[in-house]
Amino acid sequence: MDSLDITIDDNLPPMGTDLPFDRIRTSYDVVAANYANELADEIVAKPIERGMLLAFSELVRGGLVGDVGCGPGHIAKHLATHDVKAVGYDISSAMIDQARAKFPRGEFHVGSLFELPVGTAMWRGAVARYALLHSSSDERTRAFRELARVIAPDGYLLYAFYVSAPDHPEGSVYHLTSWFGHEVDLDVHFIGVQDAADEIERCGFAIEAALVREPMSKNELPTRRCYMLAHRQA
Repeated sequence: MDSLDITIDDNLPPMGTDLPFDRIRTSYDVVAANYANELADEIVAKPIERGMLLAFSELVRGGLVGDVGCGPGHIAKHLATHDVKAVGYDISSAMIDQARAKFPRGEFHVGSLFELPVGTAMWRGAVARYALLHSSSDERTRAFRELARVIAPDGYLLYAFYVSAPDHPEGSVYHLTSWFGHEVDLDVHFIGVQDAADEIERCGFAIEAALVREPMSKNELPTRRCYMLAHRQA
């Protein structure tokens, strides 16, 4: 996954109008309160995730970073304990309301990581922790290209995704219809580690590290996950 010859693939189909923003937004709006109350503090109990966030913090400290798909603001809040200023964006206004309530000192905005209202090269880095679980390969590529635009050369991206589950191998898609007792409409994509690295590297990043872990407790989904750290090429 170490590639010294990084190029950006410009041969992509035009952006369509069928991106699943509406159903993703609606689904997260209805579960926002449950998610914030039951999952927002989970990072405290996960030492592997905390370790990756600490490494990321040391690399980006001194610059502004983005927390894309920020949900109820728990990652931005955690980064603040490492003296890292993060601005959160999420397409769910209900999630942003939760973030502002739980972390009033933080800065959170409704916005899409596909079209960030951020100037070119304005961020030292970005965290996309499970922010692209519901996106197809083409959609993920567009998101990585947008992140490559807003992250300054020599900045960093920390990306987390699901690799597989007992009944869902790499490359498969699971359709979620119920969450916290609410009706939702979400596709969950499982991505191979090498496939994820290829997608990121095509968009101007070089992979620095990839950490794969198994489920750590009976309370979390039984999925194999990956944290991938990438360096924005100059």
